[in-house]
Order: sequence, then structure tokens, then C-alpha cells
Amino acid sequence: MSHSSEPIARAQTKVKRIKLSDQVAEDLRRWIARDKMVPGDRLPHERALMERYGCSKGTIREALKALEVEGLIAMQSGPNGGPEIQPASLEVVMQQLRQYLHFQTIDFKDVYELRKTLEVTLALNVVGKLTDEHYRRLQENIDICIEANRTRNRPIGRSAETEFHDILCEVSDNALLVFMCRFLNSLLRDLVNYRTESLKEHEKFGDHNVESHQALLLALKAQDRNAVAHIMEEHMCCAEKFMRRLDASFQSDLLSRM
Repeated sequence: MSHSSEPIARAQTKVKRIKLSDQVAEDLRRWIARDKMVPGDRLPHERALMERYGCSKGTIREALKALEVEGLIAMQSGPNGGPEIQPASLEVVMQQLRQYLHFQTIDFKDVYELRKTLEVTLALNVVGKLTDEHYRRLQENIDICIEANRTRNRPIGRSAETEFHDILCEVSDNALLVFMCRFLNSLLRDLVNYRTESLKEHEKFGDHNVESHQALLLALKAQDRNAVAHIMEEHMCCAEKFMRRLDASFQSDLLSRM
């Protein structure tokens, strides 16, 4: 063999072989997409899949387990059981993204750089789409925050504040926007430590959130797009400042389950 071909030969020996179960899992994903399967549809049972792919029961089970972990299927028991297509799980996907971010460096500058754009876009997206039931739930959420501020129940207040934005997500028809907003909300709700314990600053933060949410609710009811955009943008800018003043940080363990 000539010297010029040696690097190619070495590179070829380093190519990782794809496991048979991974190949089967990938083909099953394509099958589900190609046949436009929907939640409740079933893939063939194990024996039929073994015959289709010419492999062992263990290989098929490993492939199906991979799809189950992804939340794409669920294994149903009983005589008519088998792999059943499941609706996409937002929680599973967000947990996988958390796993990625666990090995990255993120701070609140990164989060609010996105929120200052995404939350304004979300608020504008839902103008004219909220029902009386949504308005009722948003007001109930504000009432929870007011009571939490009165009793100085900080955990309840911080959690409810992000849930206000989640209610807006329920109304939006932009799936990508909803995913991004809900993911950032989940980080703020579940994984924040406040290293400054200033009661005064926490009270100011709580009061700001209530005032902003009340103003947003009025603007949404009036379907005033300019006011909605202005209030939400100012709300996000102020929230970022409070996070800095409270010396907020993310927990080191982003792998925690939601």
C-alpha cells in the first residue's frame, strides 16, 4: 500500500459501526413518518418485526426501547398489545435539551436575550385569541401572586409568575415559539438559586411582576397590540435587572427531572 493511501485506510478503520438495533430504530422512525402514523396507531408486534428485519427478539426490543425512551411509542400489554404511537411529549424533549445545556455555560444574560424577543412575540401572537376562560385563569394567577407577596411565600410567587406566561403559551398557534418560551419558563421556575436574600428586593420583584401582569391583562383584553408589546418588553427588561440584583444563578444540576 502506498503512503498516500495510509491515512484513508486508518480513517476507514475508525468508522464506528452503527448497531443493528439503532438501524432498526431509525427505520421505524421513517416508517412512522412515511405512513403518517398518529397517536393511537400501532406498529407490528415483535414477531412480525423480527421477520421484517431478520433479527433477534433482543435487537427488536432494544430498538423499541430506544423509541420508548424518546417518547415516540409506549409498549402496551395484553393480547392486543404492542408498540403504540404516542403524542409528542414536550417534557421529554425539554429534559433532553436540559441534558445538553448541563454541559454548557449559561447565565441570565443568555436567557433574557431570548426572552426579551420571544415573550413579546408570544404576547402579540395571542392578541385576539384569548377566551373568557383564559382571562379568568390569568386573573386567578395574578391573585395567587398577590397573596404570595402578602404572605411572603416566595416559592409560590416565583412559580406562579412563570405560569402566567405558560397560560399565554397555551393560546399560541406557533408551536416552535411555544416550545422555546415554555423551555425558558421551566428553567426559571425549576432551577434558579437566589444568592441575595434581601427581603426588600424580593418584595419589589414580586410587586413588579404583579403590576406588569395586571397591565398586560388589561392590554390583552383591549387587544391593544402596541401596549401589549411595550408592556411585555419593559417587563422582561425589568425582570432581567431584578435577576442581577438578586444575584440569581442556575443550579449546577440541570439534569434534574422536571
